[in-house]
Amino acid sequence: MKLFGDRLRDARERLDLKQTDVANATGINNKILSGYERNISQPSLENLKTLCEYYNISSDEILECQPKKRNEEGEEAIFLTKEQKRLLSYFDKLNQENKDAIIGLSIVYVRDQARKNTFQ
Repeated sequence: MKLFGDRLRDARERLDLKQTDVANATGINNKILSGYERNISQPSLENLKTLCEYYNISSDEILECQPKKRNEEGEEAIFLTKEQKRLLSYFDKLNQENKDAIIGLSIVYVRDQARKNTFQ
């Protein structure tokens, strides 16, 4: 996982800019920018906003913030991969007896896999 300064440097480099280019365009001192990118210091909210606007990225992206999404009932939403959705679509078509069998088999396979990983 990249640190904040690494993501900030990546944003600058994607635009093929030097720190001095950013400093001149934003009014943020070059040494201060260097401190941000080397993870020595953190920007003020004002400087963060300035950099996000200049790099044309969201603060969520640069901060790696993932807000939790909620469903209609206010519960945390769960997002599924295509593979998981496909599996559930087949599972939903089964009668209860077969669903119970699939759940039982899944438990057996997970335990077997855990056991094998323990001995490796």
